[in-house]
Amino acid sequence: MTYLLLHTLFSSLFILWVRWVQQRGDNVLVIGAVNYIAAAVIAIATCAVTPQPSITFPAIAAGTANGLCYFVAYFFLIAAIAWQGVANIAVVARLSILLPIVIGIGVFGERPGTAHLTGILLACAALIVLGKGSSPLRDAKRPAAGYLIVAVFFLIAGSSRVIQAMFKYLCQPAEQTVFLVCAFMAAGISALGLLLWRRELPTGKEWLLGAGLGCTNLLQTLFILKSLESLPGYVVFPVTSAGSLLLTTLAAVWFLKERLRFHSYAALAIAIAALALLRPAA
Repeated sequence: MTYLLLHTLFSSLFILWVRWVQQRGDNVLVIGAVNYIAAAVIAIATCAVTPQPSITFPAIAAGTANGLCYFVAYFFLIAAIAWQGVANIAVVARLSILLPIVIGIGVFGERPGTAHLTGILLACAALIVLGKGSSPLRDAKRPAAGYLIVAVFFLIAGSSRVIQAMFKYLCQPAEQTVFLVCAFMAAGISALGLLLWRRELPTGKEWLLGAGLGCTNLLQTLFILKSLESLPGYVVFPVTSAGSLLLTTLAAVWFLKERLRFHSYAALAIAIAALALLRPAA
């Protein structure tokens, strides 16, 4: 359970950090790019000083695919948070557990019970409620293709979870460092290319904020891999999602001063009920 709690903490901290940077008026795109570069450097350094097993193609492929999902999802996250706010995007991110659950049923032969099926239906209902009405942030305007942005973010976030779940079955636990190196190298190289293309050089403050975000990102990924090492995915994803959803929402309202409308609270309540039902008996 320790790794579950740590992943919950750091995944919540990541999304809150992004919103905090936005509220400060900093260049969130540059800081996000630095985040992946810093995480890649830390992962490579860790790999260099620790003994590694034979490197297999599944570990390389899974890590690289996960890193590309991270890189693309981050920019959808920026756009979605600016419109929907931290608390509501936390719902979308956490409910992306539906994708690995579906893969578990279709590929790995998992058979959910009645409570699980009810939870899946409630999860879908929460997304529908979330999409109703105008922007939950009272001073925010809905961007063009706003709902499409949220939907694509949901799919990419879910895909990264599917990849992490598949790592459990395709690779050895000792290959977690290789997975992390490949993931953040893929994201870091992409981020570096973006900075060069935009001809933007991060400032000292942006390096500092980005490095902190990168450490958070690296740790939350490590801890979910550690959690999956000892627990099945249908336990890990619902438990961490429910905990992160609660923590992120409370922090967004209390510390970031986000004001939510009634339909947002309703979506959060339905999501929490859904995630509670999706949690199987340990």
